[in-house]
Amino acid sequence: MKLRRLVAALALLSPLLAQGADAPVYPAELPPAERVRQALTEAPDVRAAASLLDAGLATRRQLIAGPQEWSARVDHARRRASEGGETERTTDWELGLERPLRSRAKAGLDRQVGETVVTEAELALADARHELGRELLGLWYDWIRASAVAGLLREQAAIATREASVVERRVGLGDASALDLSRARASAGEAEAAARAAASRADGARIVLARRFPGLADLEAPRAPTPAELPADLERLGRLAVDEDHGLLLARAAAARGAAESRRVAAERRPDPTVGVRVARERSGADTVVGLYLSIPLAGESRRAAADASLATAAGLERRSEAVQRRLQAEVGALVRSIQASRERWLASEGVAEMQAGVAARLERAHALGEAGLGEVLLARRQASQAAVASLEARVDALERLARLLLDAHLIWDYD
Repeated sequence: MKLRRLVAALALLSPLLAQGADAPVYPAELPPAERVRQALTEAPDVRAAASLLDAGLATRRQLIAGPQEWSARVDHARRRASEGGETERTTDWELGLERPLRSRAKAGLDRQVGETVVTEAELALADARHELGRELLGLWYDWIRASAVAGLLREQAAIATREASVVERRVGLGDASALDLSRARASAGEAEAAARAAASRADGARIVLARRFPGLADLEAPRAPTPAELPADLERLGRLAVDEDHGLLLARAAAARGAAESRRVAAERRPDPTVGVRVARERSGADTVVGLYLSIPLAGESRRAAADASLATAAGLERRSEAVQRRLQAEVGALVRSIQASRERWLASEGVAEMQAGVAARLERAHALGEAGLGEVLLARRQASQAAVASLEARVDALERLARLLLDAHLIWDYD
């Protein structure tokens, strides 16, 4: 799997290198990869899956050894025999040792079932690590987004506060009306409230991340960089994400285990014999008996029903893996399209934000020259602020969606 993944990654990067583009191997805004590895390894979800892998290894040993074990039996009895008016009392005892036999074919099937159990447990561990990585990715970008918006609104609140102070001085000089001062103060209060709310959301995002992943609690939220150019072949990245998806591989492993178990249960329709040896002494040692015995269960409806149920279960698991593949292909296809759309949305919102900022700047100059009212300036500034926040959120969305595809394609945070 590692070799196949490496070949696929090289195939993805070769057209990018040929075009001279930088392949987004590891986004700069993400935490250090080694810190992520440590955070995922220490998480209870992954440790629980690791314990279940240990259980799977033990189950494989159990299946290889088989349930056939030696059984010892000891019988002790006192006998009273009456004949011709005389009563004879004797002591009898018997020792027995027996063990069920397992055919070589069934032993091979048990080994196959054990291998599928271990494979499924290994994939479950990888899936737990990957799902936790998805959660970390989402929480990390939530923190980046909330922190960036909080910083932006904090700057705008400071500007609004300074503007209110300027208007207050102008009122004292008779150069502005009391209505302008009220408007400026209301705008500053609104900006301050928005900044405080954004700071609260940023603190909440940081707390959630720190509680869920304590190993990353000491890191600072990075600034959201400008999204890089998209890889040349997003569709191939999407196919790689489908091929390497742990959920799909886990569903296929469960189907393989079901098929192996079905073959093993079907083999039980031919029961295994039990052989034993017995040694007995009767009539207080007057008679000694040594013998071998063989017992063979007679297969009935229960074994046939168990085989039919196991066969149906295997078929259901196979159909489930097909359903998982279809759902995954739809989800990855939607993710690939959303990456393109999110970048276009960011570029559009970036242009809108620049235009709104330019309008606000021109109105401020016009207000300084007495050609525009303060209300127009405050409205333009509010619209520019909203556009800047929308542009910033669109930027983080574009970064997050591409990072999610890289994660699902196992080009980042691949610690299997």
